[in-house]
Amino acid sequence: MAEQIHIGFGIDKNFGRFAGITITSLVHNNIANELIIHIVYDELLPEDMDRLKKTEQLYRNLTLHFYQITSTEGMTFIVPPGHITQAMYYRYLFSEMLPKSVKRLIYMDADIICKGDILALWQTDLQGKVLGAVRDWGEAKSCDRIGLKNGRYFNSGVLLMDLVKWRRQKLTQKLFRWLEQVGNTKILWGDQDALNGVIDGWFTELPKIYNGIVINNTTLNEELDLVLVHYIDYIKPWHIYYMDSDAKELYWQYVKKSLWSDLKPQDGNTVETVLLTARLLHNRGEYQKAASYYEAVLKYLLGDKYF
Repeated sequence: MAEQIHIGFGIDKNFGRFAGITITSLVHNNIANELIIHIVYDELLPEDMDRLKKTEQLYRNLTLHFYQITSTEGMTFIVPPGHITQAMYYRYLFSEMLPKSVKRLIYMDADIICKGDILALWQTDLQGKVLGAVRDWGEAKSCDRIGLKNGRYFNSGVLLMDLVKWRRQKLTQKLFRWLEQVGNTKILWGDQDALNGVIDGWFTELPKIYNGIVINNTTLNEELDLVLVHYIDYIKPWHIYYMDSDAKELYWQYVKKSLWSDLKPQDGNTVETVLLTARLLHNRGEYQKAASYYEAVLKYLLGDKYF
């Protein structure tokens, strides 16, 4: 008999399509399991909502549930400069928005590709802890920054949550209270800092294969046969300036399998992203195209004075 696995996403209108691509990778690699997806969102583009619902119809092992946030009263969102968004805090809301019958949940960011079976992750013994997670790259600096006593800091992109304990401990309220008290004085990684600040090392460590971090062509767990590939940082594989790599190719394989197969690589609008695009084109041997990007940067920096 197929096992029911509950998976959660917290997104805004900018990530509906990318959640759909992650879901596509999940269903393709977990055909023996029944995947029940819970999507907490503030707003979704109509075309993405339509394609998500059509994706559900395509696969016999997929069920989608949608929960729209209509009020953020009592919630504190600290949004540092960069790619952190308010939606990153929506992972705090599953315990309250989902039915009480949902007792356990795998949370995933929408910049993940699943390469294998997640049943073993789902069945992990949390040993009485409220959640399981993979320890983060560079955790020592994060521990010092927010003052953790335990010395362990996890990445919040994949979380195995015990929602019964979460509700019992009123963890959602504690997290927003921590954010309100700390303010923006120490916070760099948004929801992740608050989760670590409140839990302070009291989590079950998951194998790194369930949150294999990739940073623009740099795989930090190259020796591992990853189950979940997590494209962290602000440069994503759907950006035109993401460096060519096996990790990028993997992402686009699932774009093509999804109902978002018409997705085009997104261009940048900053000097940094234009330079990254120029370097990528140069590495491909497309020198004339690369030169046009470099010329655009020079024109911008010089204010067209010498052109």
